[in-house]
Amino acid sequence: MKSNFCLTGLMIMVLFLSTSCTTSHFGVANRAATVPDDFGQTEAVLARAEQSQGAQYCPEKIAKAKELAREGAEVYWSCHNTESSRLLAEARQLAEEAERCGPKVVEAPPVVAAAPKPQAEFSVSPASIRQGESAKLSWSSQNATECDIQPGIGPVKPQGTVSIKPSAATTYNLVCMGAGGKADSSAAITVAVPTYEELCMTLHIEYDTNKSIIKPAYYGEVKKVADFMKKFPQIKGTIEGYTDNIASAKYNMKLSQRRAEGVVEMLVGQYGIDKPRLKAKGYGLTKPVADNKTTEGRQKNRRTMANFGCVTVEK
Repeated sequence: MKSNFCLTGLMIMVLFLSTSCTTSHFGVANRAATVPDDFGQTEAVLARAEQSQGAQYCPEKIAKAKELAREGAEVYWSCHNTESSRLLAEARQLAEEAERCGPKVVEAPPVVAAAPKPQAEFSVSPASIRQGESAKLSWSSQNATECDIQPGIGPVKPQGTVSIKPSAATTYNLVCMGAGGKADSSAAITVAVPTYEELCMTLHIEYDTNKSIIKPAYYGEVKKVADFMKKFPQIKGTIEGYTDNIASAKYNMKLSQRRAEGVVEMLVGQYGIDKPRLKAKGYGLTKPVADNKTTEGRQKNRRTMANFGCVTVEK
């Protein structure tokens, strides 16, 4: 039945073309005396849209509306009435949308919150050490992803501690970095470099002839030895006794032994030095340091002596 209708339409179109002037819609030539009402409606809407202010803001919609209208006219003459009506309706809708167009609103870019700036705390404990001792560096940070400590330590975690043993005064610098920048802090440590001295102790006491008693003039010398041995408990010593050549060698050997033992007894009994740290050894007349032919020489030979060595100590 549809084919009969189309055939009838074609006959009418031929008749129209032979008896009337040719007109067009949307740039498509008419093929009949009349067209549906939506052709005129669409033309009116397109004309109004083209004259509106919206045309300058949405020209692409008006162009698309015209294209749809032209396509609607073409399919109409191909006997696709329903498809033609749909296309013309879409053309009118686009034209109306274009008519309502206005200036495009430029949206402000979203505000991106700035990343917080890193913060860092840095300390050393103790702040002063002696050379050879250790100290501890401690640090913490916020808004940081990586940190570095110089001199000599390098990359570290954003929080932590590390042991240090600097040989000289040093200022350590901490730098922590994050998306918001960097933060730095410093911690200084002083290092006391010790100085040393060598302490040596000797003893020399002289005696009267045939005597082993220590004269008061030498009490101070004995006390110096006692103080030295108390300060340095590792010190040990041998007290050596000597005589001049008066009397026999046997007698002088015993006399020299008494002289040495007398010093030991004073150090132990009067000053509290442990006896195992001391020895007494008599040498009699065997090791003179001066000529026994003179009074002065014999005086020098009547003696006790000791060398307690030297101790290196920090000043």
